[in-house]
Amino acid sequence: MTKQSTNMIKYIIKRILIMIPMLFIVLTFSWLLAHMMSMSPLNSYGNILDPEILEAERRRIGFYDPWYVKLFNYYKNFFTGNWGKSYVLRQNQPVYDMIVKEIFPRTLELMIFPIIISPIIAVKLGISSATNKDKAKDTSIRVLAILGAGFPVFWIAALTQVFFGYYLGIFTQGAFDLPVFSANTPGLFGPGPINAPKTGFRIIDSIIYNDQIYFYDTLIHLIMPGIVITFVSLAGVTRLTRSSMLDVLDQDYIRTARAKGVSEEVIRNKHALRNALLPTSNLIILGTATALLGSFFVEVTFRYTGFGYTLLMAIVRADYNVINGLVIFMTIILLTGTLVADVMYTIIDPRITYR
Repeated sequence: MTKQSTNMIKYIIKRILIMIPMLFIVLTFSWLLAHMMSMSPLNSYGNILDPEILEAERRRIGFYDPWYVKLFNYYKNFFTGNWGKSYVLRQNQPVYDMIVKEIFPRTLELMIFPIIISPIIAVKLGISSATNKDKAKDTSIRVLAILGAGFPVFWIAALTQVFFGYYLGIFTQGAFDLPVFSANTPGLFGPGPINAPKTGFRIIDSIIYNDQIYFYDTLIHLIMPGIVITFVSLAGVTRLTRSSMLDVLDQDYIRTARAKGVSEEVIRNKHALRNALLPTSNLIILGTATALLGSFFVEVTFRYTGFGYTLLMAIVRADYNVINGLVIFMTIILLTGTLVADVMYTIIDPRITYR
């Protein structure tokens, strides 16, 4: 094993060890904030239950225990996969199953297209803009990037929704799920194919069970939010790629390559692009980690029941078990994303080493 590989393994172990206390800090703060909420989910839960049942539930969750006992049990339950149950959004459904089997798959289904397509398009636009500096193509790309970065994402989402939904019509057919399936899983997340054990991914479920209506319903509700997220995410990567590419193209080794008669295509793709992508890669990789948590404003605007929309509903309706679960899940994704970003740097640029 080379020295660089050994150093990388040591670095990864260090980062994981640092992530553990950070996770405990987030767990502690999420627990404190949840218990400081002015509105208890048990109040909503109790409106439809007998007072004796409500009292039994309080005792079951340790409502009357000292704070340190509650906090210890919170730590223990988290690491054993017992994240509590939803009281409001999905009564009595385990939060862990709710997040892993329903919310996250739906968010991933929405974001997978922007995650793959946006960086490719943005890098190509940034390179094209840099190599055509101050020309019409450069101006057009910069205007496009400014539009994506300058206008609020919820305004773009609303405008897209009105145009495609009202004027074209085919992209809006009511709620997220069409009411033609059995209501065997009623609630916030809607039904699925009849008698079908869900994978959590609507497209996969519809293909496995050959449910064409379910497949079509899924696609038409993914198109508009996917387009909006892709358009908005282009702006930052395009501008950073353009700026980095312009800096690299002014370097001495690029001038030397041109003096030797190397073609512009080879200079751009072989000599300049890799160095220009170093600062851009950070934005792409961390943006991918953030994208796995969904787009809050887009999901709310389109009422897409993914990570962001569910978090809003949990806050509004004081379902603090769901809030805690989503916050902790978000923390794990972001911590893992930063670690992956640091490791990817060494793949993109072997000159970067960790000690």
